Amino acid sequence: MTPVRLASLAAYAGDKLHPDGPSGPLPFSPHISVSARNVVYLVCGWSGRILYVGSTTVGVRTRFSQHLASLTKTLDWASVYIIPLTDGTSERDVRRIEGRIGLAVGPERNKALPRIAVDC
Repeated sequence: MTPVRLASLAAYAGDKLHPDGPSGPLPFSPHISVSARNVVYLVCGWSGRILYVGSTTVGVRTRFSQHLASLTKTLDWASVYIIPLTDGTSERDVRRIEGRIGLAVGPERNKALPRIAVDC
């Protein structure tokens, strides 16, 4: 993932992007330091390919710890890119942004991504 591609993906957040901006690659761990509670994250394998796109509204530490409970699922999760969102971002918007980013990158291991709703 190049810095330009990461910035391009972060642009899907629009005005919901946290001022800290996107970061990564970081080692996949619940111990990474992220100030935002709401984030969209992209997990890469040892090959560098994007395996999974997810989001959280409960914080990175909590969500990544939940993932790590499934060792078979996360054994080859090597690094992560974080797209932080503002604290006021609704859960609906977090999921919508996750869905757009997931659609853009086509992760190899997601079973499902949030539907992208079009507001009328």
